[in-house]
Amino acid sequence: MESFAVTLIFILGGLTFLVNWAFLILRGTQILQEESLLAKCTKLLVYFLLSSLGVLAGGVLFVSVFMFAHG
Repeated sequence: MESFAVTLIFILGGLTFLVNWAFLILRGTQILQEESLLAKCTKLLVYFLLSSLGVLAGGVLFVSVFMFAHG
């Protein structure tokens, strides 16, 4: 299997997760309340960690399905 194809499939899996994650985050941020700087930083860190793990998992899932389907 071509290395480029596997890399491209991994990137597509990660981008798919990020698009879905962005829609969920934007849809859920309709609450108009003031937050402290610490709360904003904590939320940013949690979102970053979840996004990183989700991108890796999405990429691995896409590559696994690709490898399974193409032998």
